Amino acid sequence: MNLSLRKINAILQLKLQSIVTNLSIMVAPLLAIGFVLIMKISMPKAVMTGAFLLSFGVLFNSIMGGIMMGSYPLAEEKEKNTLRVLMTSSVNGAEFIIGSIIPSILMIILVNIILVPIAGIAMNKINWPIYLIYTTLSGLISIMIGYIVGIYSKNQMQAGNISMPILLIFTMTPMFQMINKTIANIASFTYSGTIINFINDMLTKNYSPHFKDITVLTIWTILSILIFIYAYTKHGLDSE
Repeated sequence: MNLSLRKINAILQLKLQSIVTNLSIMVAPLLAIGFVLIMKISMPKAVMTGAFLLSFGVLFNSIMGGIMMGSYPLAEEKEKNTLRVLMTSSVNGAEFIIGSIIPSILMIILVNIILVPIAGIAMNKINWPIYLIYTTLSGLISIMIGYIVGIYSKNQMQAGNISMPILLIFTMTPMFQMINKTIANIASFTYSGTIINFINDMLTKNYSPHFKDITVLTIWTILSILIFIYAYTKHGLDSE
């Protein structure tokens, strides 16, 4: 498959503009930072540990932010027929994914780095290579899920309605795993649950990559990309 840097750059600029100018999207990373900061200041340190605060922030940023960054701009493009123009100008699925994902993933990475000191965690306590790989993959998966939602949505309002239950499942389930063993077992097979377990293990003991963690993240990544490409190919032109 041939890739055009010109087309990728055009899509990148379009996506960056859509994200920066859309307050509905920008609220997710800002909430991640704001909530972590507020909980750190207002709640007892015995309850609001660094691991909990960082996990909470990463869930908001990588999961909620990623899905919103994927679904809202794409739904808006369908409303304005921008997606139709892109597809009829011979932009292929790979070019669309690469150009669309760069600004979103860079924003997710930046906020995930900022969340570490905000959560009160020393920088040398973070296993940075694994932290960046795992949290970036979670952001990538979320963006792909957002794209799938956007493809099947008629407008931004519908994209928001469809995204809400998905957001709740992936952000709340890992939180409840602390009080229920069954939920914990289920969450361990989700990419969000894997990220939470990794952060907790990294900050409480010496963590080394587990085969299960790598497998779960790999499967979620591959499936989300393949499903999006299929949806883009079959339904990308449907704006009604």
